[in-house]
Amino acid sequence: AAAGGEGAGEGKEKKKSTISSLFRIGSKKKVDDKEGDRKKEDKEGKKKDKEGGPSGFVAGITLDRGDDRDEDVRTDPREREKKISALRKEVDALREHVKAQKDTFGKMSKDSVPVSTRSKVKHSMLLDAANACHKLSVESEMPIDMVAVQSRLPVTLLDPGTSVPSVSPPDPANDNVLLATLRIMGTNNRVQMTLMANEGDHGTITAFVITRVAPKVCHLVECSIKPLSLHRLVPFDQGALDKSPVGTLRMSGAFTLGQMHAWVGACFPDVPPKLPEGDTVRYMFESTHLKTLVSAEYTKGEATFRGHNLSVLSTIKDFVAKEASAAKAKVDVKSPSIDDGAVLHVLQLLHPKLEKLLKLAEQARFVDALGEISAQEGSVAFLPPDMRSVVEKGEDIKQHHRESEKHIAFMQRVLEQLFVDRFKFKGVNVKHRIGEVKALVEKYSWAGLCSLFSV
Repeated sequence: AAAGGEGAGEGKEKKKSTISSLFRIGSKKKVDDKEGDRKKEDKEGKKKDKEGGPSGFVAGITLDRGDDRDEDVRTDPREREKKISALRKEVDALREHVKAQKDTFGKMSKDSVPVSTRSKVKHSMLLDAANACHKLSVESEMPIDMVAVQSRLPVTLLDPGTSVPSVSPPDPANDNVLLATLRIMGTNNRVQMTLMANEGDHGTITAFVITRVAPKVCHLVECSIKPLSLHRLVPFDQGALDKSPVGTLRMSGAFTLGQMHAWVGACFPDVPPKLPEGDTVRYMFESTHLKTLVSAEYTKGEATFRGHNLSVLSTIKDFVAKEASAAKAKVDVKSPSIDDGAVLHVLQLLHPKLEKLLKLAEQARFVDALGEISAQEGSVAFLPPDMRSVVEKGEDIKQHHRESEKHIAFMQRVLEQLFVDRFKFKGVNVKHRIGEVKALVEKYSWAGLCSLFSV
């Protein structure tokens, strides 16, 4: 029985040993399988790296190339010292540059003060067609303290608006024809003034706008005046042009359509900067002062200008010739076709305007004298009706006369220019006779005007 028990025990031990061996073999096989899978993945990863494909893992990113020389610098004290020395020299050079810039700024600051301002100034120069003048408007985000207007071309300040003007006499030495200071009363962010320029003259009007900020800041505003700035673009109407006698100016030469378009645009306002489509371009302009018309028709190598006012044709001729010379383009101006009826037509347009202004000036001279007489007599009943009206409206007449004096001077310049151009197209120089125009204006008559112009 004992032996049987021992045999049974040994059988159980063998059975347990066999089961344990099987478990160990299974576990080892799993470990071997995992190890094999890992080696297989590593092998595939290395293969992808060789082929340039993504490995699937990013260990780190650096801009350091890890050269051996950099490693030497990090480890070798002598190399590290050389690098530090080079950096110190670079810093010293930057310090010297900053010092030089400070010295330059210091020299500049003796004459000017650095300021910073965020205020902006807007401006516009618009043609007032009803009064044949320009209105210059200046608008600022901050209140305006004063505006100084400077011009190198003949310009007349007709109306300073709400400002108090101080006009300096012309200074030919500094090329200042107009120099006026307009001080703004109250708190205003917008200023508008009325200017009148002579046709034929062109240039730039400069305005210096000083705002009420601390420190004082001056804004520069520039406006260009074109030679025929008192004209405006109107629809082309050949019938309206042919209703009155016209003069004709023809040009030919080696110029392109684009060049002539640019010259016309620089001479007249409102001309589109972009060249219209087609081989021929036609425009018509109207004078806001005399209501005369002038047409411009041009193509490549040829241009024709037809107008009522000979002074306008003369201005076009001189301006285009100057621009063509600057562009080194050959332009041949043919002999203009002049109609004496065109001169008479312009004089007929000028006559009523000038006569009205001169009559107002004559009435203004009588206001004070008639006022004294009526004060002594105690009544104006003894005066003729026209003289009585002068006394009753004396202050209004004097006010209108002060405003009209500048218009009379403008009309006189128009007559002088027409007088010179009328004979220039005939090949006669009459600039030495301009004084006769002034004498005519002082003792004006329609017969004398026609006699002077030989019409």
